Amino acid sequence: MSTIADSPWTRQRTNRAARLARAGMRTKVVPANDIVALLEALIEPGDRVCLEGDNQKQADFLARALTQVSPERVHDLHMVQSVLSLPEHRDLF
Repeated sequence: MSTIADSPWTRQRTNRAARLARAGMRTKVVPANDIVALLEALIEPGDRVCLEGDNQKQADFLARALTQVSPERVHDLHMVQSVLSLPEHRDLF
């Protein structure tokens, strides 16, 4: 018998809280040189990732950072991208 703590109703909330705890963030602002470690802490294998930003510079920054994450820790992602314009975008596949 499942408990409320691991029921389908709370699983997503519990998973999100665990990811944020792993990231160890205290503020919403992350230094640019910490982005790879942050992505490795937040993204799990098989996650759906939408690679977009408020502007092209943000999307490019995120694409470059994703190419630097450890494939052993982050793999089998389902990527959602509107444009494949940079070499880094293709490297993600």
